Amino acid sequence: MPVLLLIAWLFTRNPLGNYFSSAIFVSGALIAIVWMASVGHWRVNWQLPEQDIRQIRQVTGSIETIISAKTPTRFNLIVTSINGQAHYGKSRIRLNWKSPTWSLKQGQIVALPIKVKPIHGLANEGGFSYQKWLLSQNIVATGYVLNQGALLIDDRVSFRQQLIDKFHSLNLQHSGWIAAITFGDRSGLDVNDWRTIQSTGVAHLVAISGLHLGVVASLCYLLFNMLIRPISHYIDLPQGRNYQHLILLATLILTFGYGYLAGFSLPTLRAWIMLCAWAILLMSARFITFGWFLLGNLFIFILISPMSLLSASFWLSFGAILFIGIVTWLWPASPQDPKSLSLLSRIKQTCTVVLRLQLLLCCLMMPIVAVYFSMVSVISPLVNLIAVPLVTLIIVPLCLIGCLLLLCNAYLAAWVFSWVDWILDFSLEGLQRFAQLSWSRFALPGIPISVWVLVFLMLILLCMPIKRSFKLVSFIAVFPLLSYFFAANTQTWKIHILDVGQGLSVLIEQDERGFLYDTGAAYPSGFNMADAVVLPVLKRHNINQLDWVIVSHFDNDHGGSLKQLFAGVEVNGFMSNQDRCNSSLSFQWLNLTVTGLWPEAETSGEGNDHSCVLLISDGRQAVLLPGDISKHIEHKLIEKYQKLLNVDILVAAHHGSDTSSAMSFIRATSPQYVIFSQGYLNRWGFPKQQVVNRYVTQNIALLSTAQSGQISFELSLSGKPIEVIGFRDHPLQSWFNRYLWH
Repeated sequence: MPVLLLIAWLFTRNPLGNYFSSAIFVSGALIAIVWMASVGHWRVNWQLPEQDIRQIRQVTGSIETIISAKTPTRFNLIVTSINGQAHYGKSRIRLNWKSPTWSLKQGQIVALPIKVKPIHGLANEGGFSYQKWLLSQNIVATGYVLNQGALLIDDRVSFRQQLIDKFHSLNLQHSGWIAAITFGDRSGLDVNDWRTIQSTGVAHLVAISGLHLGVVASLCYLLFNMLIRPISHYIDLPQGRNYQHLILLATLILTFGYGYLAGFSLPTLRAWIMLCAWAILLMSARFITFGWFLLGNLFIFILISPMSLLSASFWLSFGAILFIGIVTWLWPASPQDPKSLSLLSRIKQTCTVVLRLQLLLCCLMMPIVAVYFSMVSVISPLVNLIAVPLVTLIIVPLCLIGCLLLLCNAYLAAWVFSWVDWILDFSLEGLQRFAQLSWSRFALPGIPISVWVLVFLMLILLCMPIKRSFKLVSFIAVFPLLSYFFAANTQTWKIHILDVGQGLSVLIEQDERGFLYDTGAAYPSGFNMADAVVLPVLKRHNINQLDWVIVSHFDNDHGGSLKQLFAGVEVNGFMSNQDRCNSSLSFQWLNLTVTGLWPEAETSGEGNDHSCVLLISDGRQAVLLPGDISKHIEHKLIEKYQKLLNVDILVAAHHGSDTSSAMSFIRATSPQYVIFSQGYLNRWGFPKQQVVNRYVTQNIALLSTAQSGQISFELSLSGKPIEVIGFRDHPLQSWFNRYLWH
């Protein structure tokens, strides 16, 4: 980093003759690398001391999160002291409190006994990266609150929380949507709402960002301009002052208030910074090109919030602004004076500009949307043509009026919001109809970012004013994308031990066909491993249906997500230890032989010792899936199948518990690799150290989903060596995925 700083300084001191802009750009890029690396080092080194992990610590701080009825127990705490020692970093800790002893509200100062651990999340292909999200939100640890000893030091509630509480007391039918549009509080939107939003491409309308802030700024600016003239009739205003500067300053102050009302989320902060930069340029009568304006705002925002680079909203919002600039540069509005045109011609010209901008923006944004959401909304351009004017010109102004009325008259506020509720009643019905169209969207398989970069470059070249021959040549860039839609035909098969926390789910894959053993857990909150892990991995590997789903036994950590799995993907065959999955099972699946080893065909029962044990082999290499069987059953398997048990890959029974993995069983199976599927810093301490020691003494390679995330093996039907890679261990993974906080 010192070397990069020195080079950056030399570039600014000696800009190489006339290449001043290029020198500034290079030096700025080098300083940005140094800045981001410094922030990354700070994040890595802000770790809890080992003695603090999972130990009770008394923490004092203020509640940052807006608490609503639907999410009463999960919140962010800005820490001011730990165990009585002042903490000046203003670090955030994400906490869960199952049974709060008082009503939690934003702004309260609290002292809480908590148990915390470093930030961590499930690490699988295609799934949501919780660890990445925590980093982007500047959260340094997660934990839960203990009731005994919890104190409310200051019960003063933030103004924003008070206003939202007043709003929720109105009991509107679509309060979740109105709260999202007005206050940026999206906790009231359920899973079906988010599916509708993704399918129709209107996420930018329910996240307060540049669109909303632009509307508010325009309304404020117009209002102040309208007021300045009548005021000047009654008050003798001083001459020689530029009142436009005062109007701009007042607009910035009011939009700052609106940003506070929206919680100053990252999109809101970005939009307000751009608004400030634009106002400063106007007041100073200076002009800069669009490119430098965008780069300047990028510099300011990354300097203020560098970790926001990890959030999807950063790339979506700045990408949209960049593409709007490109489209307006390539296809500028007609230079003809609008006053010289007829009303019909002006309407036609406006509609043409808006339609072109919307269609081209959707096309250019497609690669970014596809990378983050693995889907493309076909209906999005049409929906946005209707929804954007409706939201910006009608709904947002009404919501602002209702917000102001909440401060003085709840009855008038309820009347205004009831109109918004009525408009949304019809709008959401239409939105859902669009979302239900079979052709409204299409899912995409797991396609690398490098392929989408090629598609993006092709789209840019097609828009550029260059020769047609170059445009035709650019179509070569789409071939890698098309290759992902052809059926695979390989001489390999893969085993994916998915990272489902404290549980188990194993996907066997060959030629885009799948076989699933166990589903992982589901929880009372609605969170489940099928939606969070299994289905995204299937989509990533372009597996549209499962030939078989087998549940070893019906403990929650093995079969809890079965219902959600069946709702999310077509399943052709199912069995469990309660029916056909027993020692009589034997069938051929593609090039693999699937053999049941346990339980015995003539017995029935539930629990760990009745887990369905499977042996899967291609004739050369084999994997053993033992469920949660104990040492007692392991000895029985040795007696009955000693010759069959010699395998290459073994998933450790019962997640590495000492009730399993007897030394005799380890010697009988003699695997190259053993995998522990368990939660990070789980309360049972799996895998037990004595179990680990047994495998180590046999020189067996140990892998853990808590450390490596999803673990994938590629096995060749021709007998080539097994290839293994952990999700976190992949050399192309980002630093925060490869680094394990411990």
